[in-house]
Amino acid sequence: MRLHLETFDDPEQLARAAAGQILRCAKDSVAARGRFDWLLAGGTTPARTYRAVAADSAGEKAFWRSVHLYWGDERCVPHDHPESNYLMARQNLLDHVPVPPENIHTIAADLPDPSSAADQYGIVLPDRPDLVLLGMGEDGHVASLFPYSPALDESRRRAVAVVGAKPPHERITITPPVLRAARQVFVLVSGGAKAEALRRAFAEQRDFHDTPARLVRDAAWFVDREALAGLRVPFKSGASAQ
Repeated sequence: MRLHLETFDDPEQLARAAAGQILRCAKDSVAARGRFDWLLAGGTTPARTYRAVAADSAGEKAFWRSVHLYWGDERCVPHDHPESNYLMARQNLLDHVPVPPENIHTIAADLPDPSSAADQYGIVLPDRPDLVLLGMGEDGHVASLFPYSPALDESRRRAVAVVGAKPPHERITITPPVLRAARQVFVLVSGGAKAEALRRAFAEQRDFHDTPARLVRDAAWFVDREALAGLRVPFKSGASAQ
């Protein structure tokens, strides 16, 4: 396995670098295909990254007309709920960039039947996302693909309803086929609490069922100094280990 991992002093440096890479990916996609299909993540580190993306591109109205935004997962709550991934993205990104409302493809996670909502979203998702952005949980989950979830073995449906370990328990998440179809996947990891999960994600003798982040080991990883403590990779600020 080839490890593509960039390391940073702190979460802010990580977020700025990830934002720059996202915008480069976006502009390359628009130049090549006329649009950029981006699946967003929830979490603190993605929120910092969204703020950096907005700061670097807020005035580029023509560019944002070609950007289509989706979500990799969502909690089954209304969009104005504090735990909503949509709300986080709106506050940190959508309210600050001129993306057209019709280019924002939300998950109807507050419908009475999460399974039906997931099926509907599976139809909405692009066949080949240009970029899937992910965080990683302390248990090694990505999106809402949790350890030992049946969703990890999904091979047909592109979005499914799942039950998470922490409230809000009911979630809707993309599945492994979406991760495999993506042109690029970026994983953002910061903080010492993630160090053990990061170690498991790259250990030789592990199973993706106990550490779902292993599904995207070949992604581009952006990791800060504290999270890196779980890996035997020499630390150099802004460096890339391949």
